[in-house]
Parts: sequence; C-alpha cells; structure tokens
Amino acid sequence: MEIKRRGRPKKHQDEFLHVEIDFSQISKLKDLDIDERMFEQMQSGTVMDLLISHEGGVPSATNLMVIGDPGVGKTTILLDLLSMVQLKNPNRRCLFISGEMGKKQMFKYTQRFPQFGLVETMFISDFTNYNTKDVIEQVLDMGWDLILIDSAAEIIDGVRNDNGWDRKTAESWLVDLCTEHNKGYNRADKFTTFLLIQQVTKGGVFVGSNKLKHMMDAAAEIRRDSERDGGGTYIEFTKNRNGSVGIKLYFQLTGTQVIYSNMEARVEEEEIDVN
Repeated sequence: MEIKRRGRPKKHQDEFLHVEIDFSQISKLKDLDIDERMFEQMQSGTVMDLLISHEGGVPSATNLMVIGDPGVGKTTILLDLLSMVQLKNPNRRCLFISGEMGKKQMFKYTQRFPQFGLVETMFISDFTNYNTKDVIEQVLDMGWDLILIDSAAEIIDGVRNDNGWDRKTAESWLVDLCTEHNKGYNRADKFTTFLLIQQVTKGGVFVGSNKLKHMMDAAAEIRRDSERDGGGTYIEFTKNRNGSVGIKLYFQLTGTQVIYSNMEARVEEEEIDVN
C-alpha cells in the first residue's frame, strides 16, 4: 500500500537549471549614470505642480495613477493638467489616449474646455480593426514626454480580449511597457511619464493587482466630501515618491475651467501658501 505523505511534494532536481548570472550591474549609488533629462519637471503653471512634486511640476520618467468614483472629475482634472503642460511647454510632446470617450463626446468636452483642444488625441475606437496591443505599442514607440491614458482598465481589457490573455498577463504587459518608456526605450529617446486613470469598485476600492499598484511612483484619489460636510471635491495623494501625501486640494469645475482652492500644506517643515 502506498503511503501518502503530507506537505508539498519534493521537486525533482532536474527542474532547476544552473545559470551563471552576470552581476556587473551592481554598483555604488554614487556611481550611477542617470540621464539628467530623467530629473526634469514639466510645469503646468497650476497649483497641481506643487501637489505632485517638491520641485514643482510633473516629473519625467514617472508613473502616476488617479482613481475615483464615476463622474467625480478624474478625466477633467488630468486632461486639464496635460493641456496646461502642453500650453506652457510647446516643445513637449503630450498625448491623450481615450478609451472611454469617442470623438463626438470629446468634441463637446472641448467646447466646454477649449484648452483640451491643444492635446494630440488618439481614440481607441478608431482602431478596433487592429490588435489593441499593437496599437498601444506602436503609438508609444513614436516617443512622448507625457501620456494620459483613460482608462488603464479599458486598455487592459482590450489587450486581454484581442490576445486571449488573462488579466494578470495583460497587467504585466502594461507595467513592463510603461517601465520601458520611462527609461526612454522609444524612437524619440523620450523618458515618458504616464498619467493613468483607473476604475474603482462600487465601494471605491482600487481595481487591479498589487503589481500595478507598486509600479506607480504616485497614486491619488479624487473624492467628494459628504453632503453634510459641504460636498466639496478634492484630490489627495495617498502615495507619492516625489512629493507630499495627505494634502487635500479642493477644486470646482465651472463651465470652462478648473478652479482650485488655496492650498495650505506643511512640506518639509515649512508652511507654504499657494494662491
């Protein structure tokens, strides 16, 4: 009679192959050779510059994700940031990848916010005859300084459906792609920064894997206070390797612009008042 033993079965030795690893990339931090362009800031001229980084502006070669309930203003806030960066920095290449809205919706949107018309925009709905993976990879390879993707979930779902992948594989593809372009692996040698909008559940919880979370240099939430508290809408960073966290920046969306409130924040033990 065969005796069954508890615990995980022992793996056969031939499952593990000995590979000689090149450790020449190990170096002292003081000897790291980093391109100076990776430390540049892209300023928008709005109070968002201070909220995003201590230096003031959107850092190059970084990834920033914003989550929030439907209709809370995620697309408007980030598209306004993108367009203001483009306006203030005409030499920068900015791209908006729209997976949520089509041309008609965006045309009406641009009538309300004329500054949005400055940004080069690619509508995923125009490329339904192609593999979403190929579309995204090829447009990113053109080389961009700042890219807004609305939304990450739409891109991931499109890649899953077109290639028969599971969600984990599609998310890994997106993470690796963003990382490659952070490092300047594109035809224009641009150290791309990504602004990604991500969906949340009905309970307001982030939709996505931990890998998608961890690859973000910064993560922010756009929320509404309860009606009892006045119902104000604000953006707040919960993770930020380049700036501060826990600061609520309130804003209002008028018919034609985004109006931010004054922001008082204690940053590096100094009181800063931004008007």
